[in-house]
Amino acid sequence: MSTLFTKYFKSAREAMQLAMPIIAGQLGMILMGFFDTVQIGNLGADYIAASGVGNTVYWISTLLGLGILMAVSPLVSEARGAQKDWQAIGIYQSGIKIALVVSIVFTGMVALVALQFGWLGQTPKITALAAEFLLLVNIGTPAIMFATLYKQLLDGMGRTSIGMWVNIFALVLNVWLNWLLIYGHWGLPAMGISGAAIANVISRVAMLIALYLFVRFDQQVYQLKIEYDRVHSDEHNDYSAAILRIGIPYGLQMFFEVAAFGVAQIMAGWLGNTYSAAHQMAINLASITFMITTGLSSAGTIMTGYHFGAKNQSGIRIAAITVVLLTFTFELTFAGLFIFFNEPLATLYTNNITLLAVAPGLILLAAFFQLSDGLQSVASGLLRGIQDVKIPSVMAFVSYWLIMIPACYLLAFTVGYGVKGIWIGFIIGLSFAAIILLLRFRWVLQRLVFEK
Repeated sequence: MSTLFTKYFKSAREAMQLAMPIIAGQLGMILMGFFDTVQIGNLGADYIAASGVGNTVYWISTLLGLGILMAVSPLVSEARGAQKDWQAIGIYQSGIKIALVVSIVFTGMVALVALQFGWLGQTPKITALAAEFLLLVNIGTPAIMFATLYKQLLDGMGRTSIGMWVNIFALVLNVWLNWLLIYGHWGLPAMGISGAAIANVISRVAMLIALYLFVRFDQQVYQLKIEYDRVHSDEHNDYSAAILRIGIPYGLQMFFEVAAFGVAQIMAGWLGNTYSAAHQMAINLASITFMITTGLSSAGTIMTGYHFGAKNQSGIRIAAITVVLLTFTFELTFAGLFIFFNEPLATLYTNNITLLAVAPGLILLAAFFQLSDGLQSVASGLLRGIQDVKIPSVMAFVSYWLIMIPACYLLAFTVGYGVKGIWIGFIIGLSFAAIILLLRFRWVLQRLVFEK
């Protein structure tokens, strides 16, 4: 019993050591959206709603590309577990080619969406503001794609703190540039929502440069490259197929989820600007707490990927149970915070009386989907670590598009619950996803057989 406890304690410590830098880094990314919303907030509800829907559409439009590149970390982690660390260089070099292609494809896709933004049925003012925001933010799409590649390489090597410091740096830079450009300081013109978009682009380019320089001059990466080029020159492989085999289904899984939330944002816009802005405030808060789960999910991917490469079924099971229990604990804590402090949290965004009459109720509902949202994310990360991504992508489609979105629409518009109906639909869809993904992981793990 003491030996088992020691294993779980060691696993929990490893999970937190991997997750905390990822969490801090992911919080840095999501807090860009938080500060964009807060710093734009004084311009009015139309600007809050426009930046919210603009950011939502942007991430929907680029998420498949980002998801493809996120196959790099489990492959690198698997190579480490198999004692073939040098393969990380081959995976990275194949990733560069894929990053170039997805940058071109998804930059063009975002531009097309921005030019046809009127199709989304928002009010004319929000449509004009969001389209302007989206076109400018899109300039930074290649930067975020290549930055994701570099970060995935380092995360897969277990060096998650690098991405954390780079993301924190980018966050500070973004907040400062927002201050300069949105309202005009130091003699610069007040650029409003366009200033926020330009600040976003500059911050992402700075993030890319920082990560590139680190990978370019890091001693550990350099040593792996020497080994890859000299010792294993006869084993050079193109890992593009492996990246796409994992990345496309996982990217689709992410896309199905985030796109569904994006459609819900658009539905909130059909109810009016006030409801759209209140929805954006609540979803932004939920996104901040979700980054904790994202960090734990990534840690689960790295840990199960390592044991998958080492062909250690027991190690996979211990890592999975540890990460699930940690997620459960964190999400219960966040649910309590949302329940007891929903009104003070809403006032962080605005002092508008109309918005404050709607937003706290949505934050309260967000408390109830914390647990399901966390568990479905972690289950997805665990499955990615053992490279089971095709069936989970189908499960994600069913959960979000055949269950959650219809429930949101019916409850909001047919039953008449309005924006609260959208959030009740979230709870239904996320709960279903959490249950079937956890059952899928348990089923796959029980049938996992490694060749001796």
